[in-house]
Amino acid sequence: MRSEPAPVTAAVAALRAAGERVTPARRAVLGVLERNKGHLDAEAIAARVGEREPGVHRATVYRTLQSLVTLGVVAHTHVPGGSTIYHLSPAYRGAAEDHVHAHLQCTKCQRFFDMPAEWLDELRESARMTMDFEIAPGHAALLGICARCRDAALSTAPQPHSH
Repeated sequence: MRSEPAPVTAAVAALRAAGERVTPARRAVLGVLERNKGHLDAEAIAARVGEREPGVHRATVYRTLQSLVTLGVVAHTHVPGGSTIYHLSPAYRGAAEDHVHAHLQCTKCQRFFDMPAEWLDELRESARMTMDFEIAPGHAALLGICARCRDAALSTAPQPHSH
């Protein structure tokens, strides 16, 4: 058996500690998420798992993702008008990435950006105090326009005529 990166080993240990089975599909999904630090949807994960473990069916990957999210090993973010994206939960991502974050998505180029969740603390506290509502900052992407797309739009905008 090939050696696994520390985040995968930690996630596998957590599954075993919870009395869960560690299947080839689960190992493959965890490996894909560990190697690909970006924001992958289920289809992209299934394609990469298929390259690594050809015997793992696409439907198995989808069920595995659901299971790993339920167990708290994998985190997911809903993307308005798009596919849900997945990554290892903060406790399994390694020291440099061991932080809770929220996601921003550019509505022009569709790129994602990680944002420290604590930037939303004031909003979360206001929602809690005034509406008795608890915001889950990592659960859905916030939409906007990134600097690159904004600057590109400004540079191609028609300039006013001077007479």
